[in-house]
Amino acid sequence: MRRTTGILFVTALLALGLSACAPQPEDAAKPPVPSATHTTDAPEAGATPTERADALCQAGPAAGDQACVVTGQKVTGDLSFEGYDVVKLIDSTVDGAVAAGGLRDLVVTGSQIGGDLSITRIQGVVVKLTTVGGTLDISDAQHATLVKNTVGGDLNCDGVRADGTGNQVAGTASCVLR
Repeated sequence: MRRTTGILFVTALLALGLSACAPQPEDAAKPPVPSATHTTDAPEAGATPTERADALCQAGPAAGDQACVVTGQKVTGDLSFEGYDVVKLIDSTVDGAVAAGGLRDLVVTGSQIGGDLSITRIQGVVVKLTTVGGTLDISDAQHATLVKNTVGGDLNCDGVRADGTGNQVAGTASCVLR
């Protein structure tokens, strides 16, 4: 008798546990709640390139207002980075153009940019292992390092000392690389 009561008790607990886990009819109408790891602060479609860039910077791993690190993002539209000391665009895809100006350092590595990459008023520039669908323009920079990039348009360095190797340029290359 004890054994039968114990088995019935365990069976009842198991049935109760399974029914508690089963979806309820009212739950079927509710959309799933996304987990915190999939939540993004992506800017609205009508945002300016600067607003899009600022939203990515705020959502990134860098602490403080002076550094912006964008890693592994897919961005629709153009981006414009201004007002940061350092900007790093790593392993990201931007289907539009990217502009960066007034920075101390810019690093673009392992990324794909669908449009132009325009860089101006920056102390140090590193562009490495990146595909630029349009033109890569660098002006008013103290130094640039360009390594193993693919540029669909022209590669222009206006008065910029540049080091680098292994770049493939479909258009005109005005950069004299050391």
